Amino acid sequence: MAGAHSVRVAVAQMTSINDLAANFATCSRLVKEAASAGAKLLCFPENFSYVGDKDADNIKIAEPLDGPIMQGYCSLARESSMWLSLGGFQEKGSDDARLCNTHVLLDDAGNIRSTYRKIHL
Repeated sequence: MAGAHSVRVAVAQMTSINDLAANFATCSRLVKEAASAGAKLLCFPENFSYVGDKDADNIKIAEPLDGPIMQGYCSLARESSMWLSLGGFQEKGSDDARLCNTHVLLDDAGNIRSTYRKIHL
């Protein structure tokens, strides 16, 4: 039963690969599907944008949050007028040998509203 203040939330299930463009195309398709179903928030899994065969692959593609990969997802949020919860993004770390597994929340205008850099033991 939908109340006056209800919001439709969608959850994406996908298998990411070691191809940024292919994963972005999959995410774009899932955003369109969620939008057509009336969702206002779509939650993506960890490693939504890339899964490398080796750790070195992940480090190689890591970017800062203002890089072109994240800007593509910001545009996707803005164009679809949908909030996106990006489960885990390979954010460039403090040096070239490190990365952060960063959860990013984008608003429906394509702005980064929140980040959480996950800590792994």
